[in-house]
Amino acid sequence: MNSQQFKADGGKSDPTLLECGMPRALEAVNDTLDYGQIKYEAHSWVKVPNAGQRYDAAARRHRRARDKGETHDKESFILHLAHEIVCNLFVLELMLRANPDLRQPFNTQPPQEHKNDPV
Repeated sequence: MNSQQFKADGGKSDPTLLECGMPRALEAVNDTLDYGQIKYEAHSWVKVPNAGQRYDAAARRHRRARDKGETHDKESFILHLAHEIVCNLFVLELMLRANPDLRQPFNTQPPQEHKNDPV
């Protein structure tokens, strides 16, 4: 009997790697989206003209603030990094909506040699 005999999920993405593996980071990202929903409206980011460029610029502004040592956005009091991630997620989502073929799941086995290297 193999692991595929009862449930054919081999080779499928495992959402628990993200959802269970980093719940605090996802919560910070969700806080940012919640704030944006209150300030603007839910999913309004898709209606922004030149959204890709504008959210890329916004992500860079949050990155620059972090590079200067700031941790939290002065308006929302949410972590700059969470804002930066949300902006980059918007850019990525817009890019993939416009070009679905860009997303290519990996189809080769990643290297494993590093697992045996002494730290």
